Amino acid sequence: MHMRLRPFLKELLSLLKEDHPEQLSRIVRESKGLVYLQVLDGEEAVIRVSERGITIDGTARKKEMNVRVYIGRDHLFDILEGRLTLEEAVRNGDLRVFGEPSMILRCYGMWERVISLARTSARLYFLTYRLRERRPSGRSTARRPAPRRRLAPIEA
Repeated sequence: MHMRLRPFLKELLSLLKEDHPEQLSRIVRESKGLVYLQVLDGEEAVIRVSERGITIDGTARKKEMNVRVYIGRDHLFDILEGRLTLEEAVRNGDLRVFGEPSMILRCYGMWERVISLARTSARLYFLTYRLRERRPSGRSTARRPAPRRRLAPIEA
């Protein structure tokens, strides 16, 4: 079953609260003040980190966001599975990051923690793979009509 970005992030946050509260509190402490737009294959989510914790929203004012991140599912899983590093992804243009350098470093720290947990936590690993599954193309699997035959051109 395909999972969309925002529900995935909310479930990830819930899982971190249950299974890794010390890592979550460290992420919050080190990433405080971060408001960033995450775009994954066109799906958008806004991640806010404040003293009270992390919240996942659908929108934010443009001036409020201090980092914007764009990545595709395939590249995300290349990173998670160790075939690609964050540095290589940025250098290749597979991961596009915009924002203040100090805030990007905060994001980087958060990503490193979550990537490490995704590789070691079975629950997080399986949750992550729910995000990987492709959403249906919207095309029907019903039988398609036979293609029309081309008529020979009429010669005069």
